[in-house]
Amino acid sequence: MKKNMLIVWDDYYHPEANYREAVRKSFDENKKWVVTKTHRIRDILSMASRPDLCIYFTVGCPQGEAGLSLEEQEHIKAMVESGMGMLFIHAGLACIQDATPFFELAKGRFASHPEPHYDVYCTKLPGCTHPIMEGIAPFMTADEHYFCRVDIERVTPLMVSVSDAGTEIAGWAHTVGTGRVCCLTPGHNHPMLIKMRPLMESAAEWCAGLKG
Repeated sequence: MKKNMLIVWDDYYHPEANYREAVRKSFDENKKWVVTKTHRIRDILSMASRPDLCIYFTVGCPQGEAGLSLEEQEHIKAMVESGMGMLFIHAGLACIQDATPFFELAKGRFASHPEPHYDVYCTKLPGCTHPIMEGIAPFMTADEHYFCRVDIERVTPLMVSVSDAGTEIAGWAHTVGTGRVCCLTPGHNHPMLIKMRPLMESAAEWCAGLKG
């Protein structure tokens, strides 16, 4: 049976065009998914039925629109607690603040990035046996190298990213209630999104309960 996926994409710094090819090849053309797309994370609160998975690529609020209230964040967190999967990729982590329901959901947030785009090398952490990382080869291309604040004792670290700016955790996974959550920090530039397609597909399947 196909799973329902909501993709949140397109903001000022992360335009839809960067994501279009990777999303089309990994999800639109994949028979495992029925895909709905939006620019507004709030749309998830008014959907007729809860999606099996939400992929959060961007901040999810068009320019000039207020961010999610704590109550709205709590509603989305409750959806995950009751079984919805959540996959944060790159700028999806940039909308999160400390001591909020979304921080409890993601167990991390964007902290900073260097101004230039370095070649970023992403590889599985030695000894990591998580199902998301099965068969995932290292990949590298120029990208915006995210550094994050992560509640490391409450997640399973998956991978690291390495550039001239430093070395940082680049992916982690955990459960919230009966829902599965994964956070991946690469994914600003189109070439990186293409290179990380196998990782995105694997993470999406795990978050939606299709593997592991």
